[in-house]
Amino acid sequence: MGELSAATAVRTTWPELPLRIREEVEHRLGASVLKAASQGGGFTNGVAARLTLADAGRAFVKALPDDHELAPDYRSEARIAGALPTPVPASRLRFSLEEPGWIVLVYEDVEGRHPDFACPGDLAAALTCVQDLATILTPNPLAWAPDITEPLGPLLQGWRRFLEEGATPGLDEWSARNLDRLAELESQWVRATAGDTLLHADLRHDNMLVTAEGTALTVDWAWACVGADWVELVYLLPSVAAAGRDPEAVVTSHPVTRKADPAAIDAFVCALAGFYTHSGRQSDPDWSPYIRAHERQYGRLCRDWLARRTGWA
Repeated sequence: MGELSAATAVRTTWPELPLRIREEVEHRLGASVLKAASQGGGFTNGVAARLTLADAGRAFVKALPDDHELAPDYRSEARIAGALPTPVPASRLRFSLEEPGWIVLVYEDVEGRHPDFACPGDLAAALTCVQDLATILTPNPLAWAPDITEPLGPLLQGWRRFLEEGATPGLDEWSARNLDRLAELESQWVRATAGDTLLHADLRHDNMLVTAEGTALTVDWAWACVGADWVELVYLLPSVAAAGRDPEAVVTSHPVTRKADPAAIDAFVCALAGFYTHSGRQSDPDWSPYIRAHERQYGRLCRDWLARRTGWA
């Protein structure tokens, strides 16, 4: 099964922002906006637009109401993106602002596109980017960055939630048959992912860009946290699997996972599978009509991958 359509977000557009917000952004940019091209990727309903400016400059703007449930993520992203070391392959934050009613982040505009992992060149660029991240961000350069358990701890307990809920109608046969040991393996992910690398911790194909030069960089650092360097790659691999490629082939060949404990990788893949499977069964949030379909797809991919790794029938 291929990756979901690139048009996964139902966006608020630049002209729909309050005039005072648009004027403040233009003031900070030093030029008026001539054109705003809304971007369809991702899973929020906030503004995401590439701006063409009257002085021939460009910028990328993100904006979200300050009472949105994802507003804390935007605040976290502004703090992290503004503090990333210069060598990190990431889009550069020019400024952020929080005006009554809105949170706004403005980045340098990157001429690029989301990678297609069915394309060998795009996959190679992404894998090089992951290796560069591990090298540059180990040891963690931001002493105040949270441990991996802070953002991901509340999420990565899907199999244990299934057990607590008792009846699991509609759960696939493999998961239902192995639920007890899935919950046990999932419980080991916290210890398995301990480390001293600053992680993006939300790498997917739509959180990366490939430039005209063929290099890859990262965007959307809202979930950054500290853990083992190999976590970054494993988190990305469901996107690779969605493009029809074998994630296990990457694990065995990539430097960051080649040296990792296979049992630790099992625990984290299990935790991802549990999250996607459980969350994908919830009702659609009003800000994203596609996120549950995305989670269901990634749940299937992670379960299939984990079944191969464990050999569980």
